Amino acid sequence: MNITIIGCGLIGGSIALALKRRQCGCTVACIDLPERLPAIQDADVADQVGTMEDLKIHLPCSSIVILATPVKRILDTIESIRPFLRENTIVTDVGSTKKLIMEKARKLLPRGVHFIGGHPMAGSERSGVEASDPLLFHDRMYVLCPYPDTPSDALLVLMDLVEKLQAQPVTIDPEEHDRIMAMISHLPHIISVALMNAALAGDAEHAMLDKIAGRGFLDMTRLSASDYGVWRGILETNSEGIAKALSRFNESLSFVSHSISKDELALFWERAAKRRRKIGPESLPRPRKQDLRSMIDRYDKQILTALANRIEAARRIGRIKTNQSAPVTDPDRERRMMRQRLEWGESLGLSDDLIEELFAVILKHSTKIQSEKR
Repeated sequence: MNITIIGCGLIGGSIALALKRRQCGCTVACIDLPERLPAIQDADVADQVGTMEDLKIHLPCSSIVILATPVKRILDTIESIRPFLRENTIVTDVGSTKKLIMEKARKLLPRGVHFIGGHPMAGSERSGVEASDPLLFHDRMYVLCPYPDTPSDALLVLMDLVEKLQAQPVTIDPEEHDRIMAMISHLPHIISVALMNAALAGDAEHAMLDKIAGRGFLDMTRLSASDYGVWRGILETNSEGIAKALSRFNESLSFVSHSISKDELALFWERAAKRRRKIGPESLPRPRKQDLRSMIDRYDKQILTALANRIEAARRIGRIKTNQSAPVTDPDRERRMMRQRLEWGESLGLSDDLIEELFAVILKHSTKIQSEKR
């Protein structure tokens, strides 16, 4: 199977990397802007890379085409790919809105090409292929929006691809998708940006934001670090749904504002708290074994992701050492590093034995990787 991904940022790059790491028996080509190709090649996420000028090479032999650009660019890309698609090609996207994208795809794509809207419920405030994570979709919902007449075979092929990413496919009507996303995705980003700007206004008076901001504030404003260039198209293509979500939020905020010192706020507060505690293992009212195991799975995924990034950095350092004819090992650097890691571990309540054994293994494999091509 040949898969072409147009747009190799965080999502497109993570899809490509996940398929490559899991050896899914497919060839992946990533298409992007010319200036982005060196970064894509350096990240080593795809079998082939190219620009939009190369569509005529890659698309006619592709079984699946994934549009992983920002939402507004997806609308333009649908028209660009139309001349090069063969019959029975499956085209999908990863946009955060679906209705307008699917209307345009229905209008422009040739008969026999199957467009199925897609939206992985995963992401990060980071962007670019440099942030690619093969575990980004693990255990996350992946929304698929077929048309009523989408062939079941095409939908099953795409569901199989989603499962190869270790995500969980779920089908939703595109209009319903946009209404849901307005409340659970688009509105939180807007609130995060508004909160950050409110805090900045206060910081102009006390200049203490960077020094005393706590975990709650940082969690609430994490989304405000995302790129507006990505979000502009989302806001424009789901303006109606977002307006309704903002109206509901303003009603809630107005109630809080008028009830801040009244008894009815307690019921309002507790209703939200009770429902929120049911979402996610980290917020359950009591630690149960299966929930703690879910947390361990999540932490292990984070450890492995960080380890893969560390190994890749070590591999790049190895290339530099080779070009400079420098030795692979640096005992003084390793001793300093180990002392520092021991200090970090102590501050986290971890034993010296654990830190020494862990980093001995990591250093062993890093040295092995850097020595491989010498």
